[in-house]
Amino acid sequence: MQPIHSARHGMWLTATIAGVRAAMLGVVLWTALWVGVAQADKGIGLALSGAGDTFQARFGDALSARLEEKGERPLWRTPERSELLIALGDDAFRRALSLQRPVLGVFVSRQVALDAYASGCACSAFFQEADPVRQLRLARILFPAARRIALVTSPHSAWNAGLLLAHAESQDLVIEHHTAANAAELARSLPRWLAQADLLLAVHDPELYSPDTARLVLLTSYRQSKPVIGPDEFFVQAGSVASSYTSGADMVDQVAAAVVRFRQRGRLPPPDFSDHVSVRLNEHVARTYEVPLQAPESLARQLETQQ
Repeated sequence: MQPIHSARHGMWLTATIAGVRAAMLGVVLWTALWVGVAQADKGIGLALSGAGDTFQARFGDALSARLEEKGERPLWRTPERSELLIALGDDAFRRALSLQRPVLGVFVSRQVALDAYASGCACSAFFQEADPVRQLRLARILFPAARRIALVTSPHSAWNAGLLLAHAESQDLVIEHHTAANAAELARSLPRWLAQADLLLAVHDPELYSPDTARLVLLTSYRQSKPVIGPDEFFVQAGSVASSYTSGADMVDQVAAAVVRFRQRGRLPPPDFSDHVSVRLNEHVARTYEVPLQAPESLARQLETQQ
């Protein structure tokens, strides 16, 4: 028979080993948790480039605040040491591509962004242009009876037609697409083209829709009582009824969401229009066309829910 004190010693040794194992397991679990928290607290290294110093500083401050609201910790670094470089505008975007860092372009021309993406860059961008399909949706909200939509593009903006024709067909709309090589041809032909339509959807095209051509386009539309939607908030100030656009605050929200996704997935989405949108409404012109007035914020919410 085993002595009593020997049996007790074996039980004590077994319990001690079990306790040590439990303690070691606790240390391992605590260490893993601490490492996870430390990694989460480390944050993400960001850099900003482009635009004026004032806008860049304001954008950076707003982005930091938005990221912190989302539980992210931005660590601002030089472009060469960043994990993600945020480039404001076309010139900054082009320069950033040479640094061999992941690049997110902000307010970048659609063609510039797509050309870079097609070349295989580790990049993405949110376009400066308004989404033409969203502009068409805005036209439908304000003018639900309109069925024939005039669309005038130059060869450089003809890509809008492809997007709009596909959407219009599903909405029982007719897109009357015309091409003008320059502003002079637009001036000659716009009266005839507007006569065949219910309204004009003006898309982003500096050749056709600029401060120099705004008076021509808008006076022609007034004479024929054909409202104009788009192409941007500045054209609304000149006399178009309304336009959707991406404000600085909208873009901060958009970029913050993209940074969070990049942190989670390690990659950027393809270049695209911003999902966050604002609406500029010219109330005086809207009353001229007897449009029931809605708050721009309400119109923006309707556009975002229709995506």
